[in-house]
Amino acid sequence: MTGLPDPEAAAAQLDVLDADRAALADRIVQPWWWDVALGLGFAGLVASYSSHRIWVIGAAVVVFLALVRLLGVVYRRSTGVWWDAREVGPVQGRVRRAARWWGPAFLGAMGVGAGLEFLLDVRGAMVVTGVVLGTAVALSSRWVSRTYAAGLRAGA
Repeated sequence: MTGLPDPEAAAAQLDVLDADRAALADRIVQPWWWDVALGLGFAGLVASYSSHRIWVIGAAVVVFLALVRLLGVVYRRSTGVWWDAREVGPVQGRVRRAARWWGPAFLGAMGVGAGLEFLLDVRGAMVVTGVVLGTAVALSSRWVSRTYAAGLRAGA
């Protein structure tokens, strides 16, 4: 009976694949400071709106985009991979469900903050909004990467 795979060899190969998948799952989760830096950068960007100066807001946009680029480079160098949070494979449904509330919540928070800051002249409202949204960005980033890693570990 040639041509039939050896069940023990096949089981060993599956064990190797499981170990590789678990190692990848461990490798793709960025260090905690990465999420903190992303959240702080986003908080700074939103908070810059409280300055009421276009050049400050423009500088904050440039700094935030540079930070995102730098974080991407650091992530790729430290992990050796890059994955797209919009396509997280086995846990895509969970991520999409979370994104459904994130979009409206983000717009709602920005609307409230902007309304307070610019319509009711509550100075610093966008700073508070930035802190809230920056924290949400950091926590969301952490949650998505850990959810994806857990999906890889489970083989889902």
